[in-house]
Amino acid sequence: MKKGRGFIPIIFLMLLFMITGVTGVMGQEQPHANTPPEIYPFSNFQVPHFRHFEERLPYYGAAREYEYPDTSEVETVRLGFIGPLDGAHEYYTMNGQQMLQGTMLAVEEANKEGGFNGIPFELIARNDIGLWGASGNEMVALDDMGVFAAVGSIDGNNSHIAIRVALKLELPMVNTGSTDPTLTDTRIPWVIRTNPDDRQFNYALLNEIYNKKGYTRVALIRANSRYARIGTREFIDGARRLGHPLNIRQVYYPGETNFDDYLENIRQADVEAVVVWGEVDEIARIVTQMRESGMEQTVFSSDKVVSDLFLELAGEHAEGVIAAYPYNPNILGADYHKFVENYRERFGKNPGWHAVHAYDGTRILIESIKIAGLNKALIRDELTSFRKHQGITGDIILDDSWNSITPVWLAEFNDGEFTFWQYQWISQSRYQ
Repeated sequence: MKKGRGFIPIIFLMLLFMITGVTGVMGQEQPHANTPPEIYPFSNFQVPHFRHFEERLPYYGAAREYEYPDTSEVETVRLGFIGPLDGAHEYYTMNGQQMLQGTMLAVEEANKEGGFNGIPFELIARNDIGLWGASGNEMVALDDMGVFAAVGSIDGNNSHIAIRVALKLELPMVNTGSTDPTLTDTRIPWVIRTNPDDRQFNYALLNEIYNKKGYTRVALIRANSRYARIGTREFIDGARRLGHPLNIRQVYYPGETNFDDYLENIRQADVEAVVVWGEVDEIARIVTQMRESGMEQTVFSSDKVVSDLFLELAGEHAEGVIAAYPYNPNILGADYHKFVENYRERFGKNPGWHAVHAYDGTRILIESIKIAGLNKALIRDELTSFRKHQGITGDIILDDSWNSITPVWLAEFNDGEFTFWQYQWISQSRYQ
């Protein structure tokens, strides 16, 4: 063979990939995580050799063969709950309590409806404190207590540990509170997530900042934590793929209270918008210090902003802040308002989204048990079988990794209230 003859086929293949790259992504019925085509990895020049998450991972275990327990000997059908109930950051403890309360309402309603063939459901709650390994120990404790399935949690680190223990225990689990985008990328076939994650929030913010408002100079200031690092990864990558890489990134240590140096760096970068990601008290301090120093850039942030705690901490400086949020509470129907009324009557306060999604996720779990019976593998089969479920906030849509891709909303605080609008990606000309 003459030297260099193999070069022509290589060039031909490269050109083919470049020509078909966009159509390859657009030809998919639903890209992984419902990723917009403009920010789908490598979509502008190449078709991947292999795509993950295109079908649901099957479970081939033998647990379906196990005999049901004799229901005459079962006094209660035990369900586990794991969440940050005490000893964690104020935001997590507050929402852990709300998540538990939403779960409790779902269990109480199920028992009023007759439980499981007349047998009441019993909820067993365990505290998910922020120590590595603690959540794994709590999951084992729940299994030792005879739970048939579990609900939880919020913190990404603890949730990752919990779902891996659920895999080993072969225990069905519904995550209703973690926004960690990588949670269901593990493809553990015993776990589903029913709430939108930070990946979906990032897509909404990218669309609002670059596609709708037309900003091109954007800064990011985030905490040096796993939550903030993983939570902003899709935003950073998406901005670059849209042709507008972030002008400046600032990373602070958790617990810092003076952000003057970081904000001065951002001021000198001459940006139009600032994305802030961290704990709710940190976000409030950053926004306050921005406004008090005369910085008028539009501020974008996470779902943590849409909370009474943020409004209390930020005060008048909350005005104009825009954040992503799982749903619009102002347009929901009778089922949602009935839940809110019951929650207020039972707990004396308004429910946040962690309570709402915990209620929906627990109802899904209970329905699966009623259909499958007291066999964990069959409960798993039911739990992982649906793609769309009607919840009190609307349809809960799961992709092939059992992750929620339910459309999210944006919210802006103005004149004492949040105004909501639904995120819908605006395609650029090369994809139209």
